[in-house]
Amino acid sequence: SRRIDGQINKLIRDAIAAANKKTAAANVKSNPKTTAAEKKAIESSTKIVLTPEGKIVSDNFRSNKGRLPWPVERGTVSRGFGPYKHPVYGSDMDNKGIDFKTEKSANVRAVFEGKVISVVNNPIYKNAVIISHGDYFTVYTKLESVNVSKGQTISAKQIIGKVYTDEDTNETEIHFELWQGNVTQNPAYWIAR
Repeated sequence: SRRIDGQINKLIRDAIAAANKKTAAANVKSNPKTTAAEKKAIESSTKIVLTPEGKIVSDNFRSNKGRLPWPVERGTVSRGFGPYKHPVYGSDMDNKGIDFKTEKSANVRAVFEGKVISVVNNPIYKNAVIISHGDYFTVYTKLESVNVSKGQTISAKQIIGKVYTDEDTNETEIHFELWQGNVTQNPAYWIAR
């Protein structure tokens, strides 16, 4: 679980670095008087430095706090955000998102418009999709299949894949995370009740 959390965190840090590099290049292009030190400061920032377009997307995402659709059409919250005890091993765990139980073969959908920054496969979390929304990121894991690819622009409620059903437990569950920059947010405050 910690390795997976680290992998997701690294992918988001890499996306922030790539976005900052793009912003620095845009600043140099629009203002040739940009110094090398100013360019380097943007590129090396650990927080995302937004382009004007990225700021609009980020502001739109933020203005929808509490109204974002669920990543599945039907389901129940099976595990909330934050610390918990593992039900089998009793070890301390920390849920970086929310888990939703849903029906088999349910569609997984983007909660907001954005750009796919990563599609990865992991033996435990199966397929995962990470979408950028300005300086916000949404993470969808435990997908059986994926319908999107890295770099693709997607719309709100667009189907990005199908949820995975565990053959051993017969549970159909998606794990959903929301990050602002490289800090996890409690998705319960962002999705519609």
